[in-house]
Amino acid sequence: MEGQQGQESRATLTLAQTHFNKGEYAEAETLYSAYIRQCGCAASSGESPGRIF
Repeated sequence: MEGQQGQESRATLTLAQTHFNKGEYAEAETLYSAYIRQCGCAASSGESPGRIF
């Protein structure tokens, strides 16, 4: 399950960066916020959120 969480987190981050690069800052902000929440939830449950880079 942890692998799936990491894949979803990376996908969210990649999509956020794509929106940011297009100048779609509101969409990017929403996705970056979702990514941060995913990491926070994983950290509080003791799971590893996965590597970012």
